[in-house]
Amino acid sequence: MPFLTKFTSLSLAAICLSTTSCTVMPSSGPSSGQILQEAKDSYSPYTVIPVTQGIVSLLSSSLDTQLAETLGNTRKRSSSIIGVGDTVVVSIWEASPDGLFSGGSAKGATQIPEQPVSESGTISVPYAGTVQAANRTPQQVKAAIENALTRIAIQPQVLVSVVKNVSNTVTVTGEVASSGRIALSPRGEKLLDVIAMAGGPRIESHQLSVQITRGRRTETVPMERLISDPSENIYVQSDDVIALIRQPRSFTVFGAATANASIQFDESQLFLNQALAKVGGLNDERANARGVFIYRTEPTSLVQRMVPGKVVSSGATTNVIYQIDLKDPNGFFLLKGFSLRNRDLIYIANSSLAEVRKFATLVSSTAAPVAQAASVGSTLNNFK
Repeated sequence: MPFLTKFTSLSLAAICLSTTSCTVMPSSGPSSGQILQEAKDSYSPYTVIPVTQGIVSLLSSSLDTQLAETLGNTRKRSSSIIGVGDTVVVSIWEASPDGLFSGGSAKGATQIPEQPVSESGTISVPYAGTVQAANRTPQQVKAAIENALTRIAIQPQVLVSVVKNVSNTVTVTGEVASSGRIALSPRGEKLLDVIAMAGGPRIESHQLSVQITRGRRTETVPMERLISDPSENIYVQSDDVIALIRQPRSFTVFGAATANASIQFDESQLFLNQALAKVGGLNDERANARGVFIYRTEPTSLVQRMVPGKVVSSGATTNVIYQIDLKDPNGFFLLKGFSLRNRDLIYIANSSLAEVRKFATLVSSTAAPVAQAASVGSTLNNFK
């Protein structure tokens, strides 16, 4: 029958097309071979780094003193230095009740009303005139006033007090009990000190990141890491802006895992074995155990340390794909040491056998209508 003949021919053509076009089969992502092959090209947008114990150690050490390295951990300016806008009070005593500031009593003192330090950095003191106060300590301003009064006052003794400090402050905002400016004391405060002075976090620490802005530079660290790692708890400096940001951390899993999902995590440090366990591990029927990949963007300087001599991005950051081989028994130790970061992407490639199974299923599903049509055709021919 012409119809059956045409149908059978078209079906056979579909089978042939499917066998010569394997690349169009459904897939959750690139194969392990495709990832590794493209990484060899000179124009590759990423660098593949096989994970070894040395790489794990280098990644761990790169986090140890992150804030201290990028922002420093010293008090560059003493918070006892008076600045423009600070409000000061000057008190003056004299040794004789007949002095300019004695007020008829040798025990009394004359207190100059509090005044802010002017834009030019000065304050005014009767009979002493204009006195430079900005960029000096209260002791230095005291000495300057006493020196100016020596010839007209009787053994003057001066006390200079800062009653409102606005130049040596940091701003704390975000998820804290009380946002605002925090005045720094002469001993110096660290990040956790000023957060506590602002009333502490309003929500649980594992949901927070601490962002510190100094000049044009901004760095961020998880709150739990700040608490657990003393090296991250650096000294703050005048005009720093500290913001507590609600930022739940998460990672995403694609490919041949038991479940593909975006997972939030509360742990201060989450290792790759724990992350894979959260999605049920690898899919035994599909996964390529040699193709566990972690996608991340790293500082170019760190990548150069991990793969010395390799040409990487000329920018500040480089796209990196870390590869772990779980066919190697040592790979499971690497899982236990590889620390996951916020917004990491884990991709598990399909095994070659899984692709073969998929292809066989495609051929089978395409060939079934042909076999059925042939059977019907044969039956019809028997009625002729």
